[in-house]
Amino acid sequence: MRKEFSNKFKKAYADLYKLHPQIGEQNPRFRYLRVDWFFPNHIHNVLEQVKDLGQKYFTSIDYEVCLYAGLLHDSGLVYKRETAEATGHEERSIEYAEKELKNLGYSQDFIIKVLECIRATNVGYDSKLPEAILVRNADAYAHLISMHFFAKANFANDIISFIDWFENKVERTYKKISIPELRLEIGPLVNYYQKMLENYRKQQISEKVYLNNITGK
Repeated sequence: MRKEFSNKFKKAYADLYKLHPQIGEQNPRFRYLRVDWFFPNHIHNVLEQVKDLGQKYFTSIDYEVCLYAGLLHDSGLVYKRETAEATGHEERSIEYAEKELKNLGYSQDFIIKVLECIRATNVGYDSKLPEAILVRNADAYAHLISMHFFAKANFANDIISFIDWFENKVERTYKKISIPELRLEIGPLVNYYQKMLENYRKQQISEKVYLNNITGK
């Protein structure tokens, strides 16, 4: 990668890093977004997947576009966020990314491609841009193979709310995997997640029924 890109990317990384809660900050809204948790467990993971999946499945791709999108796609989880709900974070991410890239001096054409990649991380958005397809798959794959799902249990109000979130997240995330070979690779892991959920539901019976089942009475 050329030096100019490297310097600008490091600046964008530092700016985003500063947005996130620092170690020791205990605002319950943002605990799971602390820099010591969110960056190594998601942002770094997505950037690695952009490079790895790009080399594996794409013959021609603009990695600068993809890396910026991977870096900034969840900036809306903290930028201008006013409630505990993450709803609307994709649009806030787009707003932040456009502002940041303009400040770094990128052309409008370049920015448009990055924003399209960020839009593609929304499960309901379908893009034909190769860079957007890569970022969408890298984001989803990064979630499925990281500690993200299980670490978030620590931030849930209770086990039921976590299970509801986990079930929905697994389903929505797997839907975002559109590269056939990648879906085939990750399928067994998704099946294990689904078996965990099925096992949990089986245990959600009354104590009396459970004891009767165990003792055969």
